[in-house]
Amino acid sequence: MNVRVLSASYLGVEPYLVEVEVDVSSNLPTFSIVGLGDTAIAESKYRIKTALRNSYFTLLPRKVVVNLSPAGIRKEGVQFDLPIAVGLMITMGFIKDSQQVIDNYLILGELSLNGNVKGVKGTIITMILAKEKKYKGIILPLENYLEARIIKGVEVIPVRNITDLANFISDGKIIDLPQEKPVEIKPPDVDMSDVKGQVHGKRGLEIAAAGGHNILLIGSPGSGKSMLAKRIISIMPPMTEKEIIECTKIHSVAGELSVKKPIITERPFRAPHHTSSSISIIGGGSKIMPGEISLASGGGVLFLDELPEFSKILLESLRQPLEDGIVSINRAMYRVEFPSKFLLIGAANPCKCGFAYEESGRCKCSQHEVNQYMKKLSGPILDRIDLHVEMRRLSEDELLNTPTGEKSKDIQKRIQMARSIQESRNKDQIPNAYIGQSDLKKHCQISDEDREYFKRAIGILEISARGYDKILKVARTIADLDGKEDIKREHLLEAISFRKK
Repeated sequence: MNVRVLSASYLGVEPYLVEVEVDVSSNLPTFSIVGLGDTAIAESKYRIKTALRNSYFTLLPRKVVVNLSPAGIRKEGVQFDLPIAVGLMITMGFIKDSQQVIDNYLILGELSLNGNVKGVKGTIITMILAKEKKYKGIILPLENYLEARIIKGVEVIPVRNITDLANFISDGKIIDLPQEKPVEIKPPDVDMSDVKGQVHGKRGLEIAAAGGHNILLIGSPGSGKSMLAKRIISIMPPMTEKEIIECTKIHSVAGELSVKKPIITERPFRAPHHTSSSISIIGGGSKIMPGEISLASGGGVLFLDELPEFSKILLESLRQPLEDGIVSINRAMYRVEFPSKFLLIGAANPCKCGFAYEESGRCKCSQHEVNQYMKKLSGPILDRIDLHVEMRRLSEDELLNTPTGEKSKDIQKRIQMARSIQESRNKDQIPNAYIGQSDLKKHCQISDEDREYFKRAIGILEISARGYDKILKVARTIADLDGKEDIKREHLLEAISFRKK
């Protein structure tokens, strides 16, 4: 007897349908799984047979062949345990009247040896596939229920064990669904008012948060670079539904969701150490996984402290993701793409000792040593960073007598206003940093007089074509923060002041 059960898998964050075909015959008892499965899939036969036996569904000695179609695509993971078990239960006669279910529901889940169903990665991606293909619903582990509920329009059937699954397929019985608690978004425990002085740095972060612009903070040790960077989350607007789905998809694939954290509702802030490998940050590996740049995608922040200390290979690998918003990882037989639309914050010292900007004379580095240190950041990388902010340490008088600065909630209000303007103008909730050439020409017009001024600035500062576009985008964001429809001279001047010194 041959039975087909529907399931799903994914490449990167792109889902595809998998047909689990189970054939049982009365030949010499064997259990084979074909279709380019990994080791976890090959070992699933032991989990399935033991789980069924411990759930009082004892398999008869038969020849079992399981095919995972399409057979030409490499498949990974443990989500096929449950659909294979369903196919066996149907062919062995343990479940009857099942055609309506197996034709209209996708099934996925990992089995433990006692018959319980455990959570799996990529549930939300399977939900998106079920909605696109117009399937009625999805049967999945109870542990993944809240994650799956983000996608509306698809029925979600959670199961705790094999018995729950058999009861639903045979009789339509559904377990008591867990109560969906309202998502609590905790306010950040840090605030911009904690940082004394550094008005220029705070302004740079405000512009970066409003328009999604990359920013580099260069300054002396103790000037507040890291302190400022860690507080950018406190001024960014709440995540949109699209951003929540995008972030949850990537974190689901990476296995970073849990029962306590089934969905991502707070903007990711990823801060890898400078000793991190290229694979951990860019993504890849023998089993391709998203890196830090993808885990920060969807409205999050990637903070690279001590930027020149990261390996040159890693920094150069950031070129394409920063430019295209996608990281492509190629293998001999396939290619995987992960999103990489994130806000980059880099922090760096101006020289090896860090005191080149100080007037105290503490810096003993020669100009050659300063140049060699900053040479670690190549021109193409710096050109992809929209805002360059120089920061100096506060004096004793400034440190003791500077009044408390503006609170994060007040800055956030201006940023939310600017984002709402961009949403209505740019459509698809795209911040200014990602607008294309057609929108750039349409929404970033400047007067003829300002164009002549800009032309002189381009020559003096040796601004590239990419830098020209980025200045216009930053000026557009500054105008949005100012509530102006057109880019004025003061907006353009401020945008130019944030370019590389």
